[in-house]
Amino acid sequence: MLIRTLRRSDTPQLLDLWQRRWGRLFSLDEALWNQQTLGDPEHSRPDLSSVLEDETGPVAFVGVKTPPPVPAWPKQDPQKAWISYVLVEPGREGEGQRLLEHTLSALRALGYTRVAYGSDPAHFFPGVPLEDAELERLLLDAGFEPGSVVQDFHRSLASYTIPEKARSDLEHSGLEIVPCGVDEVPGLLRFLGETFPGRWYYDTVRRLALEDHPSHVLILRSQSEVLGFCQLYPTASRRIGPGLYWLRGISSHPSGLGPIGISQKVRGMGLGMALLAYGVGQLKDRGAEETVIDWTVLAEFYGRLGFRPWRSYRILTRVL
Repeated sequence: MLIRTLRRSDTPQLLDLWQRRWGRLFSLDEALWNQQTLGDPEHSRPDLSSVLEDETGPVAFVGVKTPPPVPAWPKQDPQKAWISYVLVEPGREGEGQRLLEHTLSALRALGYTRVAYGSDPAHFFPGVPLEDAELERLLLDAGFEPGSVVQDFHRSLASYTIPEKARSDLEHSGLEIVPCGVDEVPGLLRFLGETFPGRWYYDTVRRLALEDHPSHVLILRSQSEVLGFCQLYPTASRRIGPGLYWLRGISSHPSGLGPIGISQKVRGMGLGMALLAYGVGQLKDRGAEETVIDWTVLAEFYGRLGFRPWRSYRILTRVL
């Protein structure tokens, strides 16, 4: 058995193994693979990502991401690394353990003190999928500590209409919800920098640089400032949003939504729910037939609008 560095030429075999292990629930194509790896050069570390192979070819893959020398967002932990995926030939998890230990040793030698499974920038998974019990056991045996469970939530849009209460709360607030225009991008970024200065700001800047127009971001605004935002990922979105990752493989008209957040100045007025309700309405108006909100614990909040649990993940971390 040989452990070596991941090469670009390994991509077809990696995608083949991914489909055999996870394809029923998490179907991965080359476009999403490239976006989450080559498309994230600040964090992706192919030089630390590894392959375990025998005489027949690859048996396991481990992907690694690390923070850049200059933090990508304020307070990004420079000593925290991520295992983006551990992909093992079904039934050969014991050999995958060897590759994982090799990776953890390499990260430890470079001075990283903490590592998480998933939840990396441009992540595939926020944690280990609960549907893959063998992988969770492999990670626990490697010393990862279990944390909370987070979920993706799904809703069909066939019968969706914006609730009257959402319309009423928005009207009473004197604010409006509209697609972001080019002239409103500075206000959007100012709002994010003040209210959500971490990864949400970072991800939004990267997305705005990619899309043709900022209208895929819905904003809550007064006459003078942006007070909330909601990321929309219609089918035509240039960036494959997290809500679209796994829905694209099973739906002809999918969409994704989130993150979503509002200013502390207007919380407690029903405007978070209004922004969500209008966001879902926008996706339906743009031709979506179903949508997914990813990586959340807010089951009650999203459940009020008819969303139901779809995929579940356990947060796993380890001190090195």
